[in-house]
Amino acid sequence: MSSDTQHGTPKKYQLTVNTYDRTATLLIALLILVGAAVSGLLVVFFASRQFPSIEPIPVVPVEATSANANQGLADEPDPPGVEDAPDLTEPQLQDTLDALTAAVSMNEVLLSDEMIDAEKEAGKGKGLGDSRMAGPGGDGVVERVPRWQRWKIRFEPDSAGDFAQWLDYHKIEIGVLGRDNQVHYAYELGSSSPKSRTGDPRKETRGYTSAADGPMPSLTNLLARKADIARHGTVVLLFYPFEVESILYTFEKKYAEQHNVTNVNALRETVFTVVKERGKYTFQVIDQKYF
Repeated sequence: MSSDTQHGTPKKYQLTVNTYDRTATLLIALLILVGAAVSGLLVVFFASRQFPSIEPIPVVPVEATSANANQGLADEPDPPGVEDAPDLTEPQLQDTLDALTAAVSMNEVLLSDEMIDAEKEAGKGKGLGDSRMAGPGGDGVVERVPRWQRWKIRFEPDSAGDFAQWLDYHKIEIGVLGRDNQVHYAYELGSSSPKSRTGDPRKETRGYTSAADGPMPSLTNLLARKADIARHGTVVLLFYPFEVESILYTFEKKYAEQHNVTNVNALRETVFTVVKERGKYTFQVIDQKYF
């Protein structure tokens, strides 16, 4: 037995903590508290943040317009037929020849009783006839101010490349009215080598406008020179597909209804702007004028 045990005082082994250990433990605890506080603040920040949801606007299917479209209303769906004038018949060929022979010999025109009766009965049918006012002819819908005459699109892109991307996004083509009576189109304008084609203007059915104001006219001319179609003429136009026309008409109609205007013929001018958001280009109505 050892001397300590012999004297009755057992030996004690104790683990001591120095100043370094206390400081390191305090720093670790502070880091844990700071991390927990930052995590809580992040949770509160993202939980209270409101992300705007994009609601798709339903596109209203519309009929393609035409500058020479027909208009007018009909009270009767079908025009008067033969049953409305049963006695209106053509004279026989032999009777006509006999009448002409007698007219030459006697220097006067002899009309048979049948022909006179036919003339009296002409237009005395039972139907009401077609009471429509005479329209300019053609097909489609006529509006007081045609859409592409009352629509103005204003876009202020950051660069020519941004403007070209907007055109390609909506499949809008640049067209130059050539001196050869042809339209020279340019598309895929965002690429390094835009493509071009030639078309007959009589077969063009899309809506078109000239660049409104701001940087659009100069950028349009710049892209036309890049596509090598500006040399064909001086009139440069933007040709919009019918899908864009439907979108613009939908926005215009919705904006007009918000201002208690439901008749499209009351619209004099609608001004659109282009908004770029998340790589997409959308239209917005910024102004509207009425009659």
